[in-house]
Amino acid sequence: MNSAREAELLNIIRQQQQVIERLRAEIAELRAQLVKHSGNSSKPPSSDGLKKPAPKSQREKGKRKSGGQPGHKGETLEAVAEADEVVVHPVECCPHCQQDLSAVEADSVSQRQVFELPPLRLYVTEHQAESKRCPHCHKQASAVFPEGIDQPAQYGERFKGL
Repeated sequence: MNSAREAELLNIIRQQQQVIERLRAEIAELRAQLVKHSGNSSKPPSSDGLKKPAPKSQREKGKRKSGGQPGHKGETLEAVAEADEVVVHPVECCPHCQQDLSAVEADSVSQRQVFELPPLRLYVTEHQAESKRCPHCHKQASAVFPEGIDQPAQYGERFKGL
């Protein structure tokens, strides 16, 4: 009876050792996953969550100030001679004594220009198919719309492609 009990205990010990080894392997795998992020694995940046690594600048610190450096020819946006639209901002009242200045001519004008993209506007083409009565047989003859133009109002191919 003693040897049967010993065999049973040895069997339990082997099973526990297998469980311990499996758990150790699982712990090692989970620890490896914890240190992975998009910078050192194939994981996408969206999987980093809130603990994203701070970006590392390639620029050496302290050698130069930000912006244009001495001796560099700068470039700036130049004003145009004629603007597409001119908006005048009149002085209507003196800010010091509240006198009406609407009838007084301006001594000088300061200018500032704003460059902007034009508003996007749809280009509409109207197709008209004529209909005529034949003077010979007196039957109605109608022109045919181009292929694909089959609705009273519809989007064009470029619009659909966009």
